[in-house]
Amino acid sequence: MENREDFTGQVVLITGGSRGIGYATAEAFLRQGAKVAICAVDKDRLAGALEQLAKLGEIAGWPADVANYDAVEELVRLTLARFGRIDVLVNNAARLAVGDFAEQDRAAIDQIIDVNVKGTLYATRTVLPHMLARGSGCIINISSSLGTFGMARVAPYCASKFAVVGFTEALDHEVKDAGIRVYGMTLSMSATDMQVQFSGYRQGMPPDIVAEEILLLAGPKPPIETGACLDTYL
Repeated sequence: MENREDFTGQVVLITGGSRGIGYATAEAFLRQGAKVAICAVDKDRLAGALEQLAKLGEIAGWPADVANYDAVEELVRLTLARFGRIDVLVNNAARLAVGDFAEQDRAAIDQIIDVNVKGTLYATRTVLPHMLARGSGCIINISSSLGTFGMARVAPYCASKFAVVGFTEALDHEVKDAGIRVYGMTLSMSATDMQVQFSGYRQGMPPDIVAEEILLLAGPKPPIETGACLDTYL
């Protein structure tokens, strides 16, 4: 699906933007005229992504761990200092661990909850006051089909993505009358590094197709109501 919406003049902040769906989404927004800010924890990968994305438009990015509230605050501060506003927030950063729950260590569980859940809440909490002050904005939370049903060997990931779906619905009830649109995406298999980690194969929907669906949600004619999740699958 090819999106022809014009995002000229809009500013988009994408967490986990150095690879996979985050990178493809940054690329898609830049091609449609937006200014884009991204973050990632891997400084070298972030630098490489910024070098490539700069060929398409105005891009900025900083290392940030979304599980660290202070780091998220600084990311938002830098984005506002650079671009003056944030029109669209894409909460994309995520972590996965595969294994029987009885054998998963605390560090893996903590990282999944901290990045997938707290990271989504932290970024939203930090950006939302700026959107409310303007009376406009769009927040897109990337969940998973595993946020709608459980699967063995990925229990913490399922728990985290169920939480993202619930947060999306709850936040919509709070802010939709203030001009803020909130959506979720429940992705099926997507051909990313995380899919390789999960199944051993790079299979599923290409990230650039997922990115076009994200642009649809951020555009003027989204295919779902606010607070809902867009099921995305091949």
